[in-house]
Amino acid sequence: LTVLGVSMISCSNILDEEEVDCSLEYRVKFKYDHNMKFADAFANEVRSVTLYAFDQDGKFVYQRTEQGDILGEDGYTMPVEVEAGDYRFITWAGLEGEESFSVPVLTPGVSTIDELTCRMNRISRRSDGTAIVNEDLQPLWHGEVTNHSFTSRAAMEQVLTIPLVKNTNNIRIMLLHADNSSLDVDKFTFTITDNNGLMDYDNTLLDDEKLTYYAWHKSNGQSNSDLELDGSRAGGVLNMAVAELTVGRLVLENNPILTITNEEGEEVLSIPLIDTALLYKRVRHQNMDNQEFLDRQDEYDIALFLD
Repeated sequence: LTVLGVSMISCSNILDEEEVDCSLEYRVKFKYDHNMKFADAFANEVRSVTLYAFDQDGKFVYQRTEQGDILGEDGYTMPVEVEAGDYRFITWAGLEGEESFSVPVLTPGVSTIDELTCRMNRISRRSDGTAIVNEDLQPLWHGEVTNHSFTSRAAMEQVLTIPLVKNTNNIRIMLLHADNSSLDVDKFTFTITDNNGLMDYDNTLLDDEKLTYYAWHKSNGQSNSDLELDGSRAGGVLNMAVAELTVGRLVLENNPILTITNEEGEEVLSIPLIDTALLYKRVRHQNMDNQEFLDRQDEYDIALFLD
């Protein structure tokens, strides 16, 4: 009975026993709760994910991509086929099948971590050579674990969790007249300028040319409201010109500018986007670091009134 009992000890209870036939499995779980809901939205929002593994010298050793419905399955984890050891893991999510961003092709044993940059694609250029981005950028996420050990100890499964940060933001502009008169959205041009189109492996911004983001959607709209404008009621309906832009990661060190010009090319307004975005911090979030807020918040509705 004693011999039988020893032979039935589970693999997970034995460490470093070479004679035991244990099947080690390494897996990675992705988590996207760095948002204003503080809830994991990975299964609902992310549709593709690419994992990169580097050794302690920064050499590229492994890559795996998965996409589609499998990412939405309950308890999804990605199998990782590496040897036991210490690794640095980088994740770019949202790349597969999209044309908004691109990363270089890495060669195992040759490429280094410094080569793993992510570049926003530029659709065209203005006459002055300035790069133009005028599409609804596909959502992009970044994740990183700087040092993790997958051990050779006998265990059925070892799971690493990688948290994700979203890098794309939707900006919705609602332009109204103070007297509530109609506005023709086609008579205005909406742009945001920033130099945030090139990201390093650690999600910091690298030196890059200035990008001019143009609205990918414009429309005339109305909204029911009891708002009082110019000393009188708006009659229950607000007339507005609506524009939507999608931009890359907003960082405090940069100075993105939101500009609106009229059909004559005259500047109607020009405001700093970061300062405007930080106005969205509610009282209960005032103790939150400003960069953390910018990384968690990914949608902004900005109402601007013209006299």
